[in-house]
Amino acid sequence: MCDMENPTFHLEGIVKDKNELQDFSGPLSLILMLLSKNKIEIRDIKISEILDQYLEYLAEMERMDLEIASEFVQMASHLLFIKTRTLLAGDEEVSELEELMTSLEQLKCRDIYTAVQKVIPELKKASETGLLYFAKQPEPLPKVSREYEYKHEPADLFKALYTVVTRGGKPLEPEYSRRLAPARIVYEVRTKSRELITLLQTAPAKLNDLYAQCESRSEIVATFISVLELCSMGSVEISGEESDYTVTFIGGNVEEILERIVE
Repeated sequence: MCDMENPTFHLEGIVKDKNELQDFSGPLSLILMLLSKNKIEIRDIKISEILDQYLEYLAEMERMDLEIASEFVQMASHLLFIKTRTLLAGDEEVSELEELMTSLEQLKCRDIYTAVQKVIPELKKASETGLLYFAKQPEPLPKVSREYEYKHEPADLFKALYTVVTRGGKPLEPEYSRRLAPARIVYEVRTKSRELITLLQTAPAKLNDLYAQCESRSEIVATFISVLELCSMGSVEISGEESDYTVTFIGGNVEEILERIVE
């Protein structure tokens, strides 16, 4: 039996399957379990839901004897007694209600502490593993002074300035500079094709001789492209062996041939 003012319950032996039911060491422990199961805040306890949970536990029990069932009845009675006093409490009894709420909160904190204690071994193992690793500390960057450390006499600075000014003489005029720069010669393919046709109309010519007459790289490229264009249109014919090709003009309207050449 238990004292209604300070009850303590321990329902050991009635649990057949620990995965389904569990023992409780007092009404506060059971209340806390029901609160967590139904996601009820500690300060929003509903006596009807608490009693419904008791009935569910009694229905799930198998082969209970009267003595064990009476322990549950006493526990339910005590909870009902606490709730009744809470509902009927006046201003002078508010402290007792606060004590009940405080007890529940302390019990909840104790359960959280127990859960933390269970994971401490794993955390300790991870900590010991981490202590076996050593990380290299960052090396300090060298302090580089940005100040100019050399010392010179004023005369040395003047000599250096004079050398720079007089080293190249007077600067070139822009127009004179442009006259010194070689002009870029761009040879048009159509223009070169006309020259080749005019030359080949008189007599066939060696391909190497055509290249030898060129005066710039641009003219060589234009000659090469012109020969390819004329060959593709069937206006000229290339014969002979490697390094000794001969280019011959077959015939055709020159202007029409030139019109078909794409620049």
